[in-house]
Amino acid sequence: MTKRCSTVPTVSEAVFDQEMDSKGNSKLGKVTSWFDKPDKYLTRRRFDIQIRSETVQEFTKGREFDRVLDIGCGDGSLSIPLLSKCRKLTLLDVSNSMLAIARSRISENRVMDVDLRNSDFNTANLDDESYDLILCIGVLAHVDSPSNVIAQMARIAKPGALLILEFTDSFHPWGIPDTIYRWILKMFRPMPFDVNRLRHRDINELCRENRLLPINRYRYGIPPAGTHWFADQAQMYSLTRYLFGQSNDNRNGWMGNEFIYCLEKH
Repeated sequence: MTKRCSTVPTVSEAVFDQEMDSKGNSKLGKVTSWFDKPDKYLTRRRFDIQIRSETVQEFTKGREFDRVLDIGCGDGSLSIPLLSKCRKLTLLDVSNSMLAIARSRISENRVMDVDLRNSDFNTANLDDESYDLILCIGVLAHVDSPSNVIAQMARIAKPGALLILEFTDSFHPWGIPDTIYRWILKMFRPMPFDVNRLRHRDINELCRENRLLPINRYRYGIPPAGTHWFADQAQMYSLTRYLFGQSNDNRNGWMGNEFIYCLEKH
């Protein structure tokens, strides 16, 4: 039987927990509809997906795992490569289209070792202390309650488990051009949903309250929204790496508003 989580997040819930929009509707349906048409996202963010995948590989270097969970797995780029170092992999996503792409990338000899779940993380009914590696990358900006997601991750992580968590500090100066770009776009066409505006210090505190302590970090910034109109994916990847280096040689981190943390459950 699955136990209830006893950890209650207490930091900045008024800021984080945007469970309903102004009309009282959950964000989940809008997010699902957006990612069920994955081509635009995967095409424009391929360079960033590559950076995230390489960072996951570096953070897990030399480790082997029993059970791995990828929350919001997308096309599986981040976690399917981990099959070489784990026994079982769970891919979870609200988008059936994303899961279909991920399924097509699993080698035939490992397909029985992968559990694909088309579900919202908060209703996935996952057992306590059942995973020794959890990925939550590109997710917190899109959920109803980031604080609840962090608490649930802490609940299902084994003692000593690793958690790799990515988020954007929306209040950092690096994100100002992106905020302006989105504001201008919003004047001409409605946005599918509003992303959560998160602060680095608040996410840090929520992790600490849930006994998730950092052991590694990569901090960077991606080219502003709209750059894809005049630069290709390879150029954006090269520019990001030139400015911020690799995860094992991070430089100019103070400039960036993208955080990828490797946390350990204590």
